[in-house]
Amino acid sequence: MEIIEVEPRVCKRWQYADRNSFEFGDTNILAEDIKRNGQITPVFVRTLKDNGKFKYEVIAGSRRLQACLAADLPLKAILTNVTDAEAATVQIKENEQIGLSEYSKGMSFAKLKQDGKLTQEQLAEIAGCSRKKIQNLLAFEKIDKAIWNAVANMSKVSARSAETILALSKKSAAHKEALIEIAEEIRKGAGSVRIEKLVDEILNGEFSSQEEEIITNTSGQVLAKWKD
Repeated sequence: MEIIEVEPRVCKRWQYADRNSFEFGDTNILAEDIKRNGQITPVFVRTLKDNGKFKYEVIAGSRRLQACLAADLPLKAILTNVTDAEAATVQIKENEQIGLSEYSKGMSFAKLKQDGKLTQEQLAEIAGCSRKKIQNLLAFEKIDKAIWNAVANMSKVSARSAETILALSKKSAAHKEALIEIAEEIRKGAGSVRIEKLVDEILNGEFSSQEEEIITNTSGQVLAKWKD
């Protein structure tokens, strides 16, 4: 491996990059920090062959790439010659240091598995988790996109909740519509039990998306209730 400086405009993200757009945060702040303090941590890249527009593929470090693009700064990179399986290991290990959402992990793992880059067993070994955990993470990719479009930001959705959402969505079209109706609750991080309860309430005609406001006196007696 060697550290080089490259023009960020000749770099593209790896097709299995796992950070989703809702997890990029404000890259302008990162760009300003790089301007002041320099790029402390290099990205990982490998050379692209037979590509007229891009020379390098960024395996890990998408936020740093975007920040350097925004600030028109050279990008410090560790140049590696790795296979896709080895690149996946580099990415997974680097992202252990940051709070990447389980949605992003699951979607990336699913692509790697579907394209035959890594098996479920290999993913579990590299990620240091059980096969059951990987199975839960893989559920994210199997869920109807209409549900995720309604949720919009999946950063607080756990892998266990994803498996519950998948199981419920397979029951009927009504279950799927109910999940879309509670998209805001899912976005806030509702757990499996609450998701199941809310879906049941909708199917039974008991659900209300309005929050109930309660006013009580000092002794705890309810004086008034209303819903926004």
